Amino acid sequence: MKSDNFRRESLNMFKNEIVVRFSECDSLGHVNNTNYFIYFEEARKELFQIFNPNLNISSWNLIVASTQCDYIREMSYAQKAYVYTWISRLGTSSFTVEHAISDEDNNWIARGRATLASFDFTERKAVPLTREFKERLLEHNEGPIGIPTLR
Repeated sequence: MKSDNFRRESLNMFKNEIVVRFSECDSLGHVNNTNYFIYFEEARKELFQIFNPNLNISSWNLIVASTQCDYIREMSYAQKAYVYTWISRLGTSSFTVEHAISDEDNNWIARGRATLASFDFTERKAVPLTREFKERLLEHNEGPIGIPTLR
């Protein structure tokens, strides 16, 4: 049965399907809390390609400055879920990436956020986002309807 808080999907966000692997579950039978950050990171892959189209580690140009996750309900082995990802804020050199995970019945499972920064590893410092990067990021600035707020 679908929940009443059905979400409209938009081309202005990324959507990635995940299926919980056995190794991601703990002795209580549900996904260990650390794996949610892995789900969020994997969901940022298309976002990473804006900055590094070939995902070449030797020319990487982003760092994670902070992360957050609110756990709403548990997930278990073999469960299918969807990670929605969008941009909520652009700064001079950093930007905020929002995440929400829902199950197949549109129930919210988790809500997250990460702050990423454009970074020059040679100079070891943050660098301003180019106009091109900002424009590309702004193409993905709409999240799903009905998402819970972060605590």
